[in-house]
Amino acid sequence: MNRVLLGCTAASLLLAACATPPPAPDSGAGRPAQPPALGWLSRIKVPDGNDPALKLAARGVQIFRCERVGDAYEWRFRQPEAELFDAEGQSVGRHGANFSFEHRDGSRLLGTVVAHDRAAAADALPWLLLSAKSFGKGSLGGVSYIQRVNTRGGMPPPSCDPGQASRLLRVDFSADFVFYRLRG
Repeated sequence: MNRVLLGCTAASLLLAACATPPPAPDSGAGRPAQPPALGWLSRIKVPDGNDPALKLAARGVQIFRCERVGDAYEWRFRQPEAELFDAEGQSVGRHGANFSFEHRDGSRLLGTVVAHDRAAAADALPWLLLSAKSFGKGSLGGVSYIQRVNTRGGMPPPSCDPGQASRLLRVDFSADFVFYRLRG
């Protein structure tokens, strides 16, 4: 009798556990974006007076073209093509040529490289600090600076051969972009 009662109790506990939905993941929604942890000697620190306003994750490719440089051939950067995701994993925009960013709410911006730090892995893109010029109102409106951090992948092989001249190479990458606005 005890075995039957114990078996029934175990089965009912198992069924109750299966019927209970898992807790929702902590998406960070509603909390302000946090600046990335940088070393003391980092060149990509955002100037004082700017606060992090938004953090988006990027996944896509860096596009390179095999070009002759002097007597050698090397992969030269052309442009990125990446999708931008919010803290909930929802696609909210695109990152493309000329360090452009476009949000689905219509706001957009162009970035200009100000400084860079070497990434920890040799095959990872450098971390960047970009000054920004924003257009439109919305999530990217009023952005003054952008940091590209936590890069993974994105770097081409060191060279290409003459048989690859003018060919394009698409290298997978991911990164986080932290967008800043002037305090005030």
